[in-house]
Amino acid sequence: MTITPTEPPHPTPLQDAEPPRRGKPWNEDDFLELMRACRGGSTLAEIARRVGRSESSIGPQLRRLLPTEERHLPVELALPRLRQLDRDGDYDWLSALAQRSKSPWEIEREALAERDARGIGTFNDEELLTVALALASCSLPLQTTVTQRCAQELDRRRLTDELHRRAARLTQAAAERLFGRDRYRDDYQPYWQVEEHPSIVDAQGWLARGGQSPQYGGE
Repeated sequence: MTITPTEPPHPTPLQDAEPPRRGKPWNEDDFLELMRACRGGSTLAEIARRVGRSESSIGPQLRRLLPTEERHLPVELALPRLRQLDRDGDYDWLSALAQRSKSPWEIEREALAERDARGIGTFNDEELLTVALALASCSLPLQTTVTQRCAQELDRRRLTDELHRRAARLTQAAAERLFGRDRYRDDYQPYWQVEEHPSIVDAQGWLARGGQSPQYGGE
């Protein structure tokens, strides 16, 4: 039996050939070509072929050309939105590309700074100490967030010791109004020098609780 050798099949081009620029960093020329394709009305797949990238990589880069507040848009909306912004052909996509999206940490820091700019953080030291003395001496339950923020601000400015001294002087002044002659006694000692005086203990306890008022009544 004679076996006739067969020719190997001719190679056929791969249907899913790897894009020529896949995995390479994006540069300004890539974005320029992307914008040209966008202006020409190309589809997402056509844009990918034109810039030599995979279709899945085009969407995130399209979003980078949008203003930072619009970069959350899905891919199917990013392309028409980019065309809308560039409808007159003068969209400054380079400036948009240069804008960096804020990290979650930066967003949180800005929110805290904005909050402080409207509240206790705007007080000067004297105002803060006045408010803290009023909160520390209040016998009624207080809103925890207010007292905690006040205590945190006192600690940040290192004013806790000054609050202790002022709390003691406040009690001393009240006692002297009631017992005005006590200052002439041989054993007289200013209350702010008494380490365990209730006014000092109260102020220290208030700060130790992080500005939280004592609980009243049952649990």
